[in-house]
Amino acid sequence: MKALPFVLAILLVASPVLGAVGPDAVSGQTPALNGTSPTQTQQVSNETVRVLDIPESAIVQATVEPQHVDLGPSLDFAALRSGGQIQTGASIERIESANDDSIRQQLILDEINRIEQRAIALQSTQRSVIEAFNDDQISARELLVELARIDAEARGLNERRIELRSLATETPDFSIESARLAALERELDTFTGPVRKHAVAVMTGRSDPTRFSVRTSDTGVVLSVVADGEYIREAYRADLRDRDRSTVTYEDALGIVADNYPAVYSSRSAQNGTNVISAGNSHRVRINYNSGQLAAYVDAGSGEVFKETQRRPLRGVSLTTPTTEVKDGLSLTAYRTYPGGPLRIQLNETETDTPVDANVTLGLEASQESTLVGHTGPDGTIWTVSPSETFTITVIKGNSAVVLTTSPTTIPGLATNTTGESNSTPDGETTPAPTPGTPIPA
Repeated sequence: MKALPFVLAILLVASPVLGAVGPDAVSGQTPALNGTSPTQTQQVSNETVRVLDIPESAIVQATVEPQHVDLGPSLDFAALRSGGQIQTGASIERIESANDDSIRQQLILDEINRIEQRAIALQSTQRSVIEAFNDDQISARELLVELARIDAEARGLNERRIELRSLATETPDFSIESARLAALERELDTFTGPVRKHAVAVMTGRSDPTRFSVRTSDTGVVLSVVADGEYIREAYRADLRDRDRSTVTYEDALGIVADNYPAVYSSRSAQNGTNVISAGNSHRVRINYNSGQLAAYVDAGSGEVFKETQRRPLRGVSLTTPTTEVKDGLSLTAYRTYPGGPLRIQLNETETDTPVDANVTLGLEASQESTLVGHTGPDGTIWTVSPSETFTITVIKGNSAVVLTTSPTTIPGLATNTTGESNSTPDGETTPAPTPGTPIPA
């Protein structure tokens, strides 16, 4: 498979702002594709921030589950971390103690081969875990535990990869193709994500209990959580990959991301707002914008965004689809979003509009069961992730009670992901998928 030159990736990372599609893409500062200046920013609403998700027709499982500290997984994570560090240390010591440069070189190559083989095994493990969850063989909690274990191992393997790169640099008359190490890093990226990392923090007691959204297809998984004042999301779609070819260039990748995330792209930061690393059979495009961070991974064969991570501070999440229920002097409002999206619940007194602190429970309408989300606090507000189905919010304050039943909004899906269905814009209008690399119309 053809690998893109790693020196190109270095040039791209060094560029403060990237984003225009075409031969002049690598420059210090490039006008946005919509014709506005990069220094102009705009507040984007949640409904305009598109996300990589799973088509409703392909959903196998969708649930929101509370997670908390768990001694069993916590011990497993600690053992996995310690075991990886011991193995890495032993590998480094063995290489450094080699008294012959040729032996040292071979040991380094052997270790890199082991990491590459382990990455292949992790791919199989991740697929098996998703299949087990889809077949109801494991619970959502167990799925999160297994994905978090895979994440932890992948991070440990990447740390070992970095150590081996340093050792290779220090070895006389020896060099490893930079593209190979960069491609390995991109492959290990497949198994890591900010939601998985937060799941580890929750289960080990380093973060408060919270609710995780889990959505799966036959080969894909979407996870999201509200934690530490942020909405955090990660998605992976194995069905959008084509590992048998590599025809999409880094310029194409920039255009594909701009097409798929127009609101994010147009509001990117003026300085260090966008960078891209191309290696192996994928391109990672990272965008810092005025309401959060996006990392989109474009497959070099299919030209599709197959993986995504997003982080958005709650203070920057603009919600525009509220629904309200009033009863017993209480006004309960849900600022709805799509399945797995950030959901804000607001409770106020009807007459004075004073915020009310009360416990909030949430459950699916079909199940007739609710779980405690938490309490609204002095500002009357609590955030969580939206269920994928019609849901009911219940608040009881003294002798007053208010119940609100509502549904999530339409998913603002990506423009170019091929799913066999029409692609929809947030307002429901259908649009054809643009050719990879085509600039956004002004």
